[in-house]
Amino acid sequence: MAVETTASFPNPAQDYFEGQISLDRHLVRRPTSTFVLRVSSDALASMGIRAGDELLVDRALSPAPGRVLVVLLDDERRLGRFDVVDGVAVLATDHEQIPLTSDVEPWGVATVLLHHLPLGPAGERERRNIAR
Repeated sequence: MAVETTASFPNPAQDYFEGQISLDRHLVRRPTSTFVLRVSSDALASMGIRAGDELLVDRALSPAPGRVLVVLLDDERRLGRFDVVDGVAVLATDHEQIPLTSDVEPWGVATVLLHHLPLGPAGERERRNIAR
């Protein structure tokens, strides 16, 4: 009686993917209303959102408690978590809570966080060259 066994790992070519991965198709539900914004501070570090990260922001989504929002305040984009505190809607960061009054314009809802992993000194040079 013969028993078939495998003493090595499978051939990687058997699992080779022919084609291209489309990040747009996987990450962007509404291309006409989705934008990429780069985060410029660590104000939401407690949520894992750090300076240098990029967010996909969908302008067609409605603000809701717990969502990460981008708002316009004094012609500046601000990022925070939409919360309701004592019945008042606020944009909360790790350092402040901004009441969402009529002078704060909701701009979009963050849907995807793109966080770049450290690559070491050579990788950082590589990343800078790609960004140019």
